[in-house]
Amino acid sequence: MPADVLSTVSWAAETLSREPRQLFHVVRVLLSDLRRATGMDGAELYLADPQQSVLILSGYAGKDAEAFLEKCVFHFGEGFPGLAAAGRQIVETRNLESDERYLRERVRALGYHAFLSYPLLLPHAVVGVLNLAARDVRQVETAKRSLTLISPLLAASLYAVMTSLGERTLERVRQARTPRDRALALLEDSLEASSGLRAALRPLHGEQIETHPDQMRPCGCDGKAPCPAQAGQICVSGMAELPCAALPVNPHVVCLPVWDAGEVKAVTTVQFSARGDLHAESVAPLLWISRLAAGALELPTTAAAPETPVWLDIETLGAFRIRRGGEVLSPRDFRRRQAYQLLKLLVTRWGRPLHTDELCEALWPGEGVDERVLARLHVTLNALRQVVEPPDASGGRAEAQVILRDGNAYRFAPTVAYCLDSEQFETLVRQADGQTGAAALGTYALALALYRGDFMEDDPYSDAFALERDYLRELAVRSLFRAAELQEAAGLNQDVLASYSQILAIDPQHFEAHEALITFLVKHGRVEDAQLRWERYARAFGGAPRLPAPAQQRSRPLSN
Repeated sequence: MPADVLSTVSWAAETLSREPRQLFHVVRVLLSDLRRATGMDGAELYLADPQQSVLILSGYAGKDAEAFLEKCVFHFGEGFPGLAAAGRQIVETRNLESDERYLRERVRALGYHAFLSYPLLLPHAVVGVLNLAARDVRQVETAKRSLTLISPLLAASLYAVMTSLGERTLERVRQARTPRDRALALLEDSLEASSGLRAALRPLHGEQIETHPDQMRPCGCDGKAPCPAQAGQICVSGMAELPCAALPVNPHVVCLPVWDAGEVKAVTTVQFSARGDLHAESVAPLLWISRLAAGALELPTTAAAPETPVWLDIETLGAFRIRRGGEVLSPRDFRRRQAYQLLKLLVTRWGRPLHTDELCEALWPGEGVDERVLARLHVTLNALRQVVEPPDASGGRAEAQVILRDGNAYRFAPTVAYCLDSEQFETLVRQADGQTGAAALGTYALALALYRGDFMEDDPYSDAFALERDYLRELAVRSLFRAAELQEAAGLNQDVLASYSQILAIDPQHFEAHEALITFLVKHGRVEDAQLRWERYARAFGGAPRLPAPAQQRSRPLSN
């Protein structure tokens, strides 16, 4: 048994060193393997913050998830996880129903009797706490023996991953030329590692810096009440254990103190999509990311000047963002709201013309197309061109190089250097489709790294973006399906589970993904995990999957 789990721990460390954004999916696979190998009913990982004060739930595997999620944060010394962290020793019980140290009543009420909190220790730090729960107390000794063997490697691997995140960010911050660029480097890495939509850095003294100017309100603080994050507290919207009354519940927002030399110097705010609950799992990694870089944010650098950026760099997958010559533009830079929206429409159909009638109807629905509306369109086009068209040598506007005219139609077809993430994503997917083996997996990984969220996620209800959004989402899902096939053929079974986890994060209602995952689990001997998912599927969709129940199928062991 330990050999199987050691293999999974090794895979997790290697995967995360390559792609830290996989953290949430990798942890789920790791916990699922651990729970199955130890015979316990539930497994959860709490990661410690760098200040060694709180433990935050970073993954759970098993039944009764809602009961275990009753409490997602423990302070050192509080409850089983907190006692294990503070005492740096195992905390266990086989009489959960009467143990006053245990704080989750809903778990106790479900008939769990055994609970084990195992600290993941290094000489100088507590990395986290691994919890295992079971109804059958006879499983505890076996679980303890297993954890004794794997916990040193798991602790070292997790610490290495967290430290690596901080070191990568520190290097990126050091290479930036100005304080603003250094802050943006920290924020960009925070978004990459957490799958957040937008981020802002609010120094205690100085101007706020945002990745998407004017597109997010970093927090609801009005300046009249003290900010808990500035006082060193972690704040997560909708989480009672990490409260801030100013934070909105939707969209999800996390406010984190940025520590430097024992003092809070700034607050980082990250906004997440309204879909899913990944924002809570992101807290610990985000804190570790800023741990090393915080002290370098205001330091001068002698790094070589970066290459001249492309004229336009446009992000459409997730929150919409546009850089012009390396400078992030805000909606206010377009002067007219319709000019900003017009750019989105043209980018959605990149390279293809949009007739003036279509543009008028999209920008001013129901007003018809007459001379007055057409004049308004031309004013809007001029406003857009003032922003996105490069100037000529004298500083004036040269011939159109970004928004081109074709008779009574216009198209986004730049003749200057530009980057459009949705175009790059589609190109990489097409390239990977024509490859095989490791080459295909590598190209798919590059493509999927661009898929930070749904196309034009800021406009979820706009019909203008629906077709492109559905197309790109299906392209991402199809890529992950083929990646899973290639991974299974190569014996990369944990990667297969991570790919299916990503599919279901993109589209939780994807029937084929649920069914393919159940089939894979059964095929590789994980009948109990398959049974859990089979039952969850039946409850969610009102009927059983289109395959036999896992308990009726033959199985073989999972190996990697």
